[in-house]
Amino acid sequence: MQISHRSQGVLHRATQRHSKTLQSRTISLRRPLQGNQGNRIRSNSNDEVDESNTLPNPSPVSPTTISLLREKVFSLDTFFVTSVDNYGENGVLFKGNIRGNPSEIQKTLQRRLDDEVGGYKLFLLQDRDDKPVSVILPSSSAEFQVSPAAEWALSIALGMVTLATTLNISNAQLFNLALLEFKFEPEQILAALPSTIATIIILGAHELGHSIAAKKEGISLAPPLFLPAGLGLLGTFGSITRVTSDVQNRETLAKVIAPGPIAGTIVSFAFVLVGLALTSTGTMGGVELDTASFRESFLVGGLARAAFGDNVFTAESVDCNPLLVAGWAGLIINSINLIPCGELDGGKLSLAAFGRQGSQLVSVISFIALGIGSFVNGLALFWLLLVLTIQRGPGVPCQEEISGLNQGLKTIIILLLVLPLMVLLPFPLIEDNTMSNLPPF
Repeated sequence: MQISHRSQGVLHRATQRHSKTLQSRTISLRRPLQGNQGNRIRSNSNDEVDESNTLPNPSPVSPTTISLLREKVFSLDTFFVTSVDNYGENGVLFKGNIRGNPSEIQKTLQRRLDDEVGGYKLFLLQDRDDKPVSVILPSSSAEFQVSPAAEWALSIALGMVTLATTLNISNAQLFNLALLEFKFEPEQILAALPSTIATIIILGAHELGHSIAAKKEGISLAPPLFLPAGLGLLGTFGSITRVTSDVQNRETLAKVIAPGPIAGTIVSFAFVLVGLALTSTGTMGGVELDTASFRESFLVGGLARAAFGDNVFTAESVDCNPLLVAGWAGLIINSINLIPCGELDGGKLSLAAFGRQGSQLVSVISFIALGIGSFVNGLALFWLLLVLTIQRGPGVPCQEEISGLNQGLKTIIILLLVLPLMVLLPFPLIEDNTMSNLPPF
């Protein structure tokens, strides 16, 4: 699941110590406000502040309006402003000290801002030194330009393609793009239905988890955009779901994001266990897996070893039940989504648990780990390229990112972030030539 706003790239830079002009298109303001280079900003007491409060570039907001904001919006009992900087082409960044509960203060400041000016959004963030900053941007900078009808049409179209790629990866053999071959074999499609239906149920559980949690928190979601695949066990990479309303704080973000991968992982794990049980008895097989594949997952390899013994790693192949393959694919999909990078679910959960600076460190470590792993595991290189290609954006901004999580919720997130290690890391190599415990081939 992905939460995105057009403002996220701008707000990401709120962690910078000094402001700089951002390369973004000019957004028309509700009130056209212009400033002059070198204008000094005065404090509430009308005393001149030091040189750090002198705007280095022409301000997008006039000094009069900035003074109004300092006097009518900010106050000693909420956010005491110590300095002001330009913020891009149409925003202002206020540095200062916060007095009280950050989430309640953000709501109070936003209400005052609406009363005094209107047409702007206020965000409470942290800079690189973990000190509070307030960023004010035009509301239009967060508007999404795609219509709901277009999103629904795209969702349905991608859903149909994902259905086709999932059937194809389940041996329905609908198409071969390399050979430009397309065919329709009813018997093969029927044989592919168990795995395909199981995959759809897993995707549905993931999205339903997000949807129920979002409704409970008063958050609106756009229709999911499914990502077709067709590699290895995967007929899909999962889906992207955009949040269409503001996320108040990191706790709300965690409560909306976490239920998706939790639900998807539970359903996937259930399918793996049922599939292993059916495979061990030789019931309804049909998917031939190279046993070397079981070495590519610590979790699934460990479960296979428990079910079949160490020799599962030395036989040539195993005739697996389709539910085992679908459940394994579901674990991979949810694990990819939980890699703590960018706009993946894991990236947003990392932001919720560790804050913006901490999540950026975790993201860098994850990229390095994937890069190192790619030298010994082709799958790690694939995951790295996937994240860099379609999920490299910064974490979604909340209206208030200063307050953290309670320890229970933080522990749940940490456990979730361990899942990719369990699923995507390889099982230790085992040498064993006995084959007595393997299921029927």
